[in-house]
Amino acid sequence: MRVLVTGASGFLGLSLIRELCRSGWQVRAIVREPNRCPSFSPEVEIRVADVRYGSQTEEMASGCEAIVHLAAKVHAIDDGSEKDYEDINIEGTKHVLDAAVRSKVSRIVFVSSVKVFGEETSGCVEETRTPNPQTAYGRSKWRAEQLVSEYAERHRLTAVSLRLPMVYGPTTKGNLYRMIEAIDRGRFPILPRLSSVRSLLHVENFIQAVFLCLRAPSFQRAAYIVADTEPYCVSDLYDWLRAGLGKAAPRWRVPQWILSGGARCGDVIQAISGSPVPLTTGQLAKVIGCAWYSSRAITHELGYHAEYSFEKTVPELIAFYRGVVRASC
Repeated sequence: MRVLVTGASGFLGLSLIRELCRSGWQVRAIVREPNRCPSFSPEVEIRVADVRYGSQTEEMASGCEAIVHLAAKVHAIDDGSEKDYEDINIEGTKHVLDAAVRSKVSRIVFVSSVKVFGEETSGCVEETRTPNPQTAYGRSKWRAEQLVSEYAERHRLTAVSLRLPMVYGPTTKGNLYRMIEAIDRGRFPILPRLSSVRSLLHVENFIQAVFLCLRAPSFQRAAYIVADTEPYCVSDLYDWLRAGLGKAAPRWRVPQWILSGGARCGDVIQAISGSPVPLTTGQLAKVIGCAWYSSRAITHELGYHAEYSFEKTVPELIAFYRGVVRASC
């Protein structure tokens, strides 16, 4: 089977394509900027296209049986306008779906986000929860999911959306790498003992979920949440990374009220100066807020089993970080 992967040059795309090739799949990789294209295996077919433009995507799926649609404008605080997300995440998805229909592609795996449910949770969220996105990014992903479902019904496609929390692994992109760097340099506040938990997803667990979706005869629902087996206490994440970096356990912890007060001060300073500051209420919520999601449905219906966990992969994360630091010296 030949599978087309959009967003092929990103962290998820590179990781997925590597495993697809190892497993004997034929892969067509769609990249937007050929000059910044990383090295793929020789057997990977590379095509240049920007999903925002239908004229560039018309024939990109020709000869493919499945599409894994990763290309997206990703979530970031105050990063881009609503139109930016509409152009890439909504219109781009429509162009990919149109290409699939023209080329008679039978299977679509769309990578969405748990942000369709909002920014934080109260307790554990499952697929039965009605989406209620709060940001331009979340709204664009929810509308794109609806497009996937509409095309699937209209054109009899086997299609599914995967709702992901923050994905972690050996990459310099994302908040986790910055957190490791800040802890290592003594710039990250010592977190209090917190009751809030956050769901995360190791990149290898993500790849397993995609493989299951590429092989499943059908889907019982339009979308599945994919996460590691259990959510993680935020304080534990901090302590595991600190230990992995060889730092002693903290003798004291910053009370949460001090962190919250500092974040509110950061809001004021940022509003007055117009320049980003290290700590705001939005940034603090992304660190200590509750974001708990259940992957029970995909476990029961498709046989998903998260083999990787954060605690066990800390040595891998720290080794990767140390390698990047050495290479930059």
